[in-house]
Amino acid sequence: MRWIKHFQIGVLWAAIGWAGPALAADGVVQTTLPNGLRVVIVRDALAPMVATRLIYLTGSSAASADFPGTAHALEHMMFRGTPTLSSDQLTRICQATGNNANASTSYEQTQYEFNIAPVDLGVILHLEADRMRALSFDPAQWARERGAIEQEVSRDRSLSQFRAREQFQNAVYDGTPFAWSPLGTRQSFDATTTDRLRQFYQTWYAPNNAILFVVGDVQPTAALKQVREAFGAVPSRPVPVRTPTDTDHALPSARTLTAPTDSAIGRITIGWRAPGLRRSDAVALIVMADAIANSRSKLGILGLDGKSLGTAFLYQGYPSRGSITASISFPRGADPAPYQAELQAVLADYRAHGIPADLVDAAKRARIKAAEFERNSIAGLTRVWTAAVADWGVSSPDVLTKAYAAVTPEQVNALAARYLDPDHAITQVWLPQGTIPPVQDKGDTSGESFARTPTGPVPLPDWAQSVLDMPPVPHWPLPRFISTLPNGIRLIVRPFHQSHTVLLFGQVRINPALQAPAGKEGIAALTAQLLLYGTAQHDRLSIAKTVGDLGSSVSLGSAFGLSAHTQDFIPTLAVLADTELHPAFPEKDLITRREKLAVAQQGVQQTPAYAMRRAVMERVLPKDDPAQREPTPQTFRSLSRSDVLAFFQKAYRPDMTVIEVIGDIEPDAAKAAVMAAFGNWHATGPKPEVLLPPVPDAPVTTFQMDGEGRTQDQVQLFESSGLRLGQPETAQFDLGNLILSRGFSSRLHQALRARTGYVYTVGSAASVDQTRGSFSVTFGADPAKVPLAETLIRATLQDMQTHPVSTAELDRVKAGYLRTQPFSTSSLSGIARRDLFLLNHDLPLNQPNQDAATIAATTPEQIRTVFAQEVKPDGLSTFVYGPKPPTPAAFTAGGQTTPRGQ
Repeated sequence: MRWIKHFQIGVLWAAIGWAGPALAADGVVQTTLPNGLRVVIVRDALAPMVATRLIYLTGSSAASADFPGTAHALEHMMFRGTPTLSSDQLTRICQATGNNANASTSYEQTQYEFNIAPVDLGVILHLEADRMRALSFDPAQWARERGAIEQEVSRDRSLSQFRAREQFQNAVYDGTPFAWSPLGTRQSFDATTTDRLRQFYQTWYAPNNAILFVVGDVQPTAALKQVREAFGAVPSRPVPVRTPTDTDHALPSARTLTAPTDSAIGRITIGWRAPGLRRSDAVALIVMADAIANSRSKLGILGLDGKSLGTAFLYQGYPSRGSITASISFPRGADPAPYQAELQAVLADYRAHGIPADLVDAAKRARIKAAEFERNSIAGLTRVWTAAVADWGVSSPDVLTKAYAAVTPEQVNALAARYLDPDHAITQVWLPQGTIPPVQDKGDTSGESFARTPTGPVPLPDWAQSVLDMPPVPHWPLPRFISTLPNGIRLIVRPFHQSHTVLLFGQVRINPALQAPAGKEGIAALTAQLLLYGTAQHDRLSIAKTVGDLGSSVSLGSAFGLSAHTQDFIPTLAVLADTELHPAFPEKDLITRREKLAVAQQGVQQTPAYAMRRAVMERVLPKDDPAQREPTPQTFRSLSRSDVLAFFQKAYRPDMTVIEVIGDIEPDAAKAAVMAAFGNWHATGPKPEVLLPPVPDAPVTTFQMDGEGRTQDQVQLFESSGLRLGQPETAQFDLGNLILSRGFSSRLHQALRARTGYVYTVGSAASVDQTRGSFSVTFGADPAKVPLAETLIRATLQDMQTHPVSTAELDRVKAGYLRTQPFSTSSLSGIARRDLFLLNHDLPLNQPNQDAATIAATTPEQIRTVFAQEVKPDGLSTFVYGPKPPTPAAFTAGGQTTPRGQ
């Protein structure tokens, strides 16, 4: 669960009514039930997955200023049960369906999200209808959840950059309900009662104030029948009339804010309040923002020519209000005044003289063509439909796409003249500092103490019994074409005619820790960034214009790729290959980029987060381990053009490269195109070594460091592991780890959040590659709760080692795993990246099938055995970033370590 502080959108406002229940030619059903629930169902059979999004049209702006987190608190309580569905039953359903559940609270909306297998749609719809009908509002459950939500507040407010963003947002929206964060405060949560939450729920959580989206592998008419069966009997209720507009409060007067941060670089942001998404100016404001942010604009050039460390321009929109922001970054410790003057001069020029028409056209073209790319994933399709209908209030994304074509340069320039007004600009300067005082968000800091015994068997209601059925073992489809080209490139082609687009993903396997010459650390980063600066025949600006005119996108470096409409694939590929294989590495740009990397790294090394990261690495890795190598300002400044050329020629090799072409293309055409573009690329000399050597187990230590003015501790428990990629034991351990920490019903979540409120989030993970492995548990907690949480974690791990999990628990988690594994095929980019990962790590493309078969056959005793072999609860080192916790943990500040038991 989470709250959202802003929502950047790329679509348009228009007033369109709702049609009756009719199936469109593109597999879309839209209707409104008699109780007022609006329903949008969109078919996309890319993968056996369904995304449901239930959006209530209320958020933090509907709460009072003295209880700003009411909507956020209610979002949490939606997972604490109803009069007919207990909290334990709800979490059991989530566990059995794969735990792909979440929620978010924004200023004007609260969204509940499930990603499920199609067979489980009816169960999730029933669950959502049950929560819409009534909640239990058990005071004991709120007491537990309040402890967790206060830890979420502490986590976010412990970050100096979060506090800076909150300060800026409050100033831009001063005098409006947007001036208080959806997050809420510990003080207000301590004073919040279940009666207040119930009142908010009864006021706003009605079917006639909600929109349900069902997107994915469904038959729309059959899905609509399920929706009616689940929600049809939920009664409508009167909902207060809302009249929020972006003109009901005077625009703020110009002012300048200073925000101390522990960031690696400084930043100046200038922002203005702007119309919301449902005002006619919004679409042209988005085009204006995209045009100003273009890498060929005056602002974009300012971010690339050495006059700053980077620039940005954004429109951030909500239904009733929005903002526009321009920013420029500068080195830590530098005087911000000249950078602010540069930014103000660019903005003043655009306000006075307008934005070039070709940049406006490029912004329009990119937005129009982007709509087709969203069809390449169920998540993307869900995102554009929820944005169009719920945020912009239009009937479909197609309406939004058409509106971009109607924007004119005259409209954009008129908006620039109107809104880039220095008399109403809020300016904020992030000033990186060595010491940041903590900001105390006071509340109840006592450690809750609730029952810690594991929850016993939880029978599910009849309507949810189907989630306990064991699904068949999923099968990862192999590509239609895979081949090694004459120059060593491994090429994969997967035709998908989901949209009229083609994507290419490429990866050159490079390990700078092993391939950078001694004293030349940073050479890989500098080489990759210099690929942006053109070839001998084409400079950076002409290349950017060519790609922009096509409406395509290109990425460069050791990870490279493109996205293009089908008819634009060949010319876009030609640009990609020319730029990737024949870089000019111009001396002038090398000097500029080298210095930017040096000063940025200098800033990084002055932050406590960097000091903490280095302290951890020094304690878990041998002193001479290659992974300890990293660039310094000095090594960056020592790099020459000859160094870059030498590294590029040795590291960028076709025989270390995998390319996948996926989308609206057939194998023969894809192979011919790749051969024409990359066929003349050749490698010389032996292949480089890219595998790090194994490492011995590190001594058990504890370490604590303050930083960022934190009030909450971020804790990591860490140890090395013998697990490796491709081993059956690794798949078994992953399954056990799902029992341990995945989702609301996991053991760590139940122990540390649901029953004690010690933490907001806790997670465990095994990180493995071909030569190394590690296991870690991470959580955030107030200092007083750290020892309590750590004790529970170690006890939970010991239980996993000594007692086999129950067959029922294993079957629920196994079923959820098998249900959700096909979700990795729900986007073309996800399919391609998984293929590249497998081949780059010398794994067969059917490795997912082998892992699924292993997991399907895994027994409780195998889970116990692999945890007994790979986890040593007393062998975990403890690293704490934040205030010193009390005993019994033996923490010593200032970089000292204390050995503990073996």
